[in-house]
Amino acid sequence: MRPRLYLAGPDVFLPDPLAAAASMKAICEELGLEGVFPMDNALSPADGEGGAAFAARIRQANLDLIRGANGVIANCMPFRGPSVDDGTAYEMGFAAALGKPVFPWSGDIRPLLQRTQSRQYLAHDGRVWRDADQMEVEEFGLPVNLMLVDPVTGPVQGSFIQAAKAAAVWFGG
Repeated sequence: MRPRLYLAGPDVFLPDPLAAAASMKAICEELGLEGVFPMDNALSPADGEGGAAFAARIRQANLDLIRGANGVIANCMPFRGPSVDDGTAYEMGFAAALGKPVFPWSGDIRPLLQRTQSRQYLAHDGRVWRDADQMEVEEFGLPVNLMLVDPVTGPVQGSFIQAAKAAAVWFGG
């Protein structure tokens, strides 16, 4: 049985998310993996169902897909700012809490500090970098928040293909 990998990321918001899913799933298949995309559930609102109720069903269905997967490949591209999509970050944490390996990737692997500087003014107070709200911007040389990188599964990979290859190696492929 091929290892099942949940394909987390904001790809569901693309103009044609199913085409993106098909491409990622094909790469997984070539590597002996099975890719599972959040939209595989093919949910639609029930008659008279409000937005919050529909959102709750989508959330539960995605969590169930993660529970049924052996791991997660997560798109950590900057999303609507310098950081990872918050839904993707949640899915990564949920998988990690279940003891499932997470393989992050991003086409932008600049350190988070540089990604943030490219989108907003930061000031150095002589000790650390701070944003306009005086919040420190972490500087560990990682492209994402330190909580999203597990040294056991490796660094944030530079592409989906690299992350899928890392997953295939992890699962003995």
